[in-house]
Amino acid sequence: SGKSTANVPLTTSTPVTASTSLTAMRDGMKYRIRVRVVCARAYHALFMRNMLIRPPREELEHFTPDYTIYNAGKFPANRYTSGMTSGTSVAINFAEKEMVILGTEYAGEMKKGIFTVLFYEMPVKHNVLTLHSSANESDKGEVTLFFGLSGTGKTTLSADPQRRLIGDDEHCWSDTGVFNIEGGCYAKCIGLSHEKEPDIYNAIRFGSVLENVVFDPETRVVDYDDATLTENTRCAYPIEYIPNAKIPC
Repeated sequence: SGKSTANVPLTTSTPVTASTSLTAMRDGMKYRIRVRVVCARAYHALFMRNMLIRPPREELEHFTPDYTIYNAGKFPANRYTSGMTSGTSVAINFAEKEMVILGTEYAGEMKKGIFTVLFYEMPVKHNVLTLHSSANESDKGEVTLFFGLSGTGKTTLSADPQRRLIGDDEHCWSDTGVFNIEGGCYAKCIGLSHEKEPDIYNAIRFGSVLENVVFDPETRVVDYDDATLTENTRCAYPIEYIPNAKIPC
């Protein structure tokens, strides 16, 4: 319900050592950022649990976030406040390490907010390049990066059954290789079918979050061709739902 709250501790990396591959790794403890999500909508909590990396249970006892997201998207911003022009506000305070979302319930704002944080944190503090790209790896350890704006096909191109998926949207490139920022995928669903994109289609199951889709209220069957609400229909699912994902990535 709209009155429910969720408080979810997450991280952008895992406490594991670098992969033996020199081209794709996750150097967890060195680069990770701990994120806490406080939100009014339960599905927003599930969304971010899917999209970021779940820390081990033993870490939760003493979990201290580096950044905190406050998502009150159903509550509009005061557009009469100085500098505001609408009822929607997505604001990040780098000094306080907080992000506040008002006036929009689009779950992707949280994901992109953390990406914005890493666009600052990684180059400035670690001399690591942040990339808006998908990435996959051949059996020989050769990495391919796919660059593009949102909705241009990065997720589709990287979901190749013949290659190991590193990630579908956000990566960092350090001196020792490319690693995924996230722990999940955020795929566009418009026109989705098992024939065209089997891996993504099969990843839509219990635990996944579908957003902006149209479905039959009686059968609950989703019509992936229906763009009545928007063409930006999406699904968020853990990267483990892709059979050939490289874990850790």
